Amino acid sequence: MSTAGGDIDSAIAVYDRQARQLGEQWSAYANEFEEFVEDHRDYLPAPGGSALDIGAGYGSHASGLEALGLDVVAAEPSEGMRAEGARRHPESKVLWIDDRLPWLDKVCALGRRFDFMLMNSVWMHLPPEFREDGMAVLAGLLAPGGHFSVLLRHGPAPEDRPMHESEAEPFLALAQRHGFACLARFARPDEMNRPGVSFTRLILSNNG
Repeated sequence: MSTAGGDIDSAIAVYDRQARQLGEQWSAYANEFEEFVEDHRDYLPAPGGSALDIGAGYGSHASGLEALGLDVVAAEPSEGMRAEGARRHPESKVLWIDDRLPWLDKVCALGRRFDFMLMNSVWMHLPPEFREDGMAVLAGLLAPGGHFSVLLRHGPAPEDRPMHESEAEPFLALAQRHGFACLARFARPDEMNRPGVSFTRLILSNNG
């Protein structure tokens, strides 16, 4: 499959250049994964289950899921971010893959479905014309009865990173057309206190 959109390429280039700097900013919130686990206690698979982190960044959640006993695949298109992940988590057994929405070709080529999927602050990088394809791919990767956690970013984009609308209602409408059901929804403030920026956490399931 061809890749989607110059906007995505531009964003990836920024993450490549700023991987170390962004990693330092994001890792300042030391209790982030503990809060994540508390929010997801009823939705995470038991040890031995599988997880896919889509847009894994520098791997903080991927490594945290691995520490919970999960078999983790991390899809991250930024070479800089993958390198930062390797630097920060040198002992990790997470399988890193250079891949991205909408088609996640390399992940799909594994021939696997995952008990748990995570997609944090990624949807705003996917142009609207590719979202139908992207959602269909995501639906095909979640195992029957699995859970899919999505963090949607709202508000103005940084000047150097193109972003598209990522409001919850259009996302949910599209997800439901592809067989997802919403189990939980949480409003989340921006911990970096950027003007006008906020987040919504959605936890979805499917019926296989």
